Amino acid sequence: MAGFAANFQFSDIRPEAVHAAKRCLIDALGCSIGAFSEEPVAALRRLASRVQSEQPATLFGTRTKTSPDLAALVNGSMIRYSDFSDDYFGTETSPARGDVGPHPSDNIGGIVAAAESAGVDGRTLLLGIVLGYEICGQFVDTVVLKSNGWDYPPLHAVSTALAGGRLLGLTESQLAHAVRLAIVPNISLYETRVGELSQWKGIAGPNGSRNGLFAAQMAAEGITGPANAFEGSKGFIKQLKTPFELGPFGGPARTLRIEDTYFKSLPIRYELQTPVELALKLHGSFKAAETAAIKVFIDGRSMFTRDEDPSLWDPRTRETADHSGPYLIGAALVDGVISHATFTEQRFRNPEILSVVDRIEMIPDPDLEALFPWTMACRIELVSFDGGGRVFEYENPRGHPQNAMTDQEILDKFHSQAGRLSKERREGVVDWVFSIEKKDDINQLFELMLQD
Repeated sequence: MAGFAANFQFSDIRPEAVHAAKRCLIDALGCSIGAFSEEPVAALRRLASRVQSEQPATLFGTRTKTSPDLAALVNGSMIRYSDFSDDYFGTETSPARGDVGPHPSDNIGGIVAAAESAGVDGRTLLLGIVLGYEICGQFVDTVVLKSNGWDYPPLHAVSTALAGGRLLGLTESQLAHAVRLAIVPNISLYETRVGELSQWKGIAGPNGSRNGLFAAQMAAEGITGPANAFEGSKGFIKQLKTPFELGPFGGPARTLRIEDTYFKSLPIRYELQTPVELALKLHGSFKAAETAAIKVFIDGRSMFTRDEDPSLWDPRTRETADHSGPYLIGAALVDGVISHATFTEQRFRNPEILSVVDRIEMIPDPDLEALFPWTMACRIELVSFDGGGRVFEYENPRGHPQNAMTDQEILDKFHSQAGRLSKERREGVVDWVFSIEKKDDINQLFELMLQD
C-alpha cells in the first residue's frame, strides 16, 4: 500500500476518474455546508477553535484555523453529519461482497487539511482524494469487518494516513510507518451502529481520518510503528479474524475505485435507499386503514429484525431515525417525502407513522443477498386485512453506480444543501471544483465557502 501511494502520479489518473473525483468533492462540500449549523458540528467547531497550530488548517465555512488533525475531524464530521454523503460497497467482483460500506468522503476532511497545511495546489489535492478513495475501496473490496463485529473507521485511518501522508511529502518508508501507526491504535467497535444510536455515529468515520492524518504527522517526525501490524501473530488479521489479500490497484489502464462511487439521493443509510425509494413510489396508493402488514424483503446484511434491534421500530434520536429501515419506510409511505423534517422528533415520534412502522416486518432474503452489492434489490408486500396482498419490486436506487446520477443531479443536490451560501458563492464553489487541477492555491475554496 505504501509503495502504491508513494509512486501514484496525477498522470496515472484516468480522465474518467478526474471527473469522478470532482463529483465526489462537490457532493461532499454540499453536505458539509448543509450541516454547518447542526449542534454536534458546532460543538466540535468550538472544541477545535481552542487549538492553534504553526501549520494550521481551516474549518469549513469560517476563517478559523486549528491543527490539521482537528480540522480533519470537524470538516469530515460536517460532510458526514446528515448521512447524505457518498458510499462505496465494491463491484460484482469484490471478494468481500459489500460486507462494509464506509463513506469514502469521510477522508476528504483529512485530505484537505493535509493539503492546506502542506501548501499544495489543486492538482495535488485531487491526487490525494483519488488516492484516498482507492485505498479505502481496496479494503472494502477485500476485508470483512461488520460481520465480525468491527466498525469501519480503521479503513479511513489507513486511507488518510497514505493520502494525507503523500501530500505531506512522506517517503515510502514513512508512509509504511504511517499505515502501522494508523491501524494498530484505532480498531473500532460496531457497537457504534446498533441499538439507540448516538451522535458518535456520524463522527466515528471522520475520527478515523483524523487519526490517520495524525499517524502521518508522527511518521513524518520519524516515529515508527509495529512492523507486522496486519500479518503479525497479534495483528489485524489474527485479532479481527479477517484474513484478506490485497487486490490490484487502479491506474491508467484500470478503473479507479472512485469511478464506482455510490451517491445518495436520500439522506439515509445507503442500504435502505432501495426500499425507501420504493416506498416513496407507493405513497399515492398506500392506505394505512386497509393495510394489516408490510413485509419488506431485503439483503440480510443490510437490516436488523425486530428481535435483533427493537429500537429501530421505536426511534428516539435523529441518528436512529436515519438508520431505521422500518421508520424510514413508514415515513415514506405516510408522508411521501424524506426531508429534514423526517428527522425531527415531531415526525419520528408521530403516532400515525409509528402505527404504520409497527406493521412492518423486515425479512432477510438469501436470493437478494446473493446479488448484493452490485444489484441492491428489495421486495415489498402490502398485506390487506382481508388477506389479500400486492407485491412490488425495485432495484438500484438513484446514485448507485448502475443507476448513476447525472452531473446536473449532483449539482442540484449541492445547491439544495448549500443554501446558506449566496447563489454567487455556490456557483463559485462549483466553478472552483470543476477547474481544480488548474488552481495554484486551494485557499480560495475556503473563502468561497463563507456565508455573505
